[in-house]
Amino acid sequence: MELKRWLIRGALVGLIVLGIGGRLLMRVVAHMEHRPLFVLTTEGTLTVVFAGTVAGLFGGLIYFLTRRFLHQPWLRTLVFVVICELVTWRGVHGTLPRVQAMFMALALVYLVIIDTMGRRVHT
Repeated sequence: MELKRWLIRGALVGLIVLGIGGRLLMRVVAHMEHRPLFVLTTEGTLTVVFAGTVAGLFGGLIYFLTRRFLHQPWLRTLVFVVICELVTWRGVHGTLPRVQAMFMALALVYLVIIDTMGRRVHT
């Protein structure tokens, strides 16, 4: 039952932070690179939001596993953040450094929210 809760939490936070936030961040990057601002497609938006939700779901799974096997909160947080940020880096390492840092920071926002939820939830 706890796994299901963490998958749902991860997916919901991923939908909002990684999905919607990621799509908004993509618009910011387009603006920074002087690309047209109104080239939004429904298909592209749904793809990014879906990808953010799935990434959040996997983040929830990783948090569940670290929570289950690592009982020291500081160690659990460290391992969770390192694993997830390495996965994020793998996804954005081909981008420009500033863009890479922005997406890594967005992922960190997601990770902080999930870790905070984990510290407050006693299931």
